[in-house]
This record gives sequence, C-alpha cells and structure tokens, in this order.
Amino acid sequence: MKRRNFIKFTTITAILFSNNIAIAKNIPTQTLIILDEVLEIVFPKTSLMPSSKEFKALEYIVKNISHKTFDNEDKTLILQGSKDFINAFPDFLNLKQEEKRILIFNVAKNNEYAKSWISKLSYYGIEAMFSDPIYGGNFNQIAWNSVKHPIGIPRPLKTYGQKI
Repeated sequence: MKRRNFIKFTTITAILFSNNIAIAKNIPTQTLIILDEVLEIVFPKTSLMPSSKEFKALEYIVKNISHKTFDNEDKTLILQGSKDFINAFPDFLNLKQEEKRILIFNVAKNNEYAKSWISKLSYYGIEAMFSDPIYGGNFNQIAWNSVKHPIGIPRPLKTYGQKI
C-alpha cells in the first residue's frame, strides 16, 4: 500500500469508528475513500472557499445517509455509483490530483450514469457546505464564514425534527 493511500485509509478509518456514524461500518472503506477523493475534486480549496475535507462533506453524507428520512434512491445511487466507479477505474487512487480531476469531469461529460452520480454528490456536498453544523457538515461554520453568511436564528437544537 502506498504511503498516500495508507494515510487516506487511516483518515477514513476514524470515520468508521465514530460513535455517531453507525452506517459507516457497513460502507466499504474503499467506497469511503473514493467518495472523499471525488468530493475533494468537486469541492477543492480555493482562495475564497474551503475544501470538502475542511467542511467535512464526507462526514455529512455518511451521517445523513444513515438516517431513516434519507432518500433511498439517493443512497443507492451514491453507494452503488461509488462501487461502479471503483470497478471502472481501479487505479483512480494512484493518479495525480490533476489526472483525477480530468478523469472525473470527462467521465461525467460522457456518461449519464456517472453524471447523475457526481451531480448527486455535488448536491449533498453543497448541503454539507451550507447546512447547520449540527447535521455534520459546515465544520465550525467554515462555509458560512467564507461567504460572510449571517447565522440563521434560531438554530436547530436537535436534528430531524426530534423533540427538544
């Protein structure tokens, strides 16, 4: 295992053992790594915006995908799409960052299934970026701060309509 992939594996393993994310134990580590890498390509760090790793897009998706209200079709597309991507591009993790970016955008441009998969990841990535941090994304309000968005008040005290 290459050093870079080992580091990715150990980072993803931390997610697996988080007590808040039970479903992560049922998602193959390779799937989590691919999701993390693709999200980082779609949401790279810029001079104005944080990267997907900084606003914790993967944690948001994994945490929310396990909730009973999460759309089953979206869950299937995200997980099966990741599995299909791994099968179609087994050497993806060994590519350089720019090669990964080119591959992802070319695949999305030329394949409707891949386009819908990446589109769904983008949708949930945007949710992760701008949702209230109580839902697992927008870590330390990093995205709100980057666009100087005023915090909505009142903020949720519990997730998903739980009684306070």
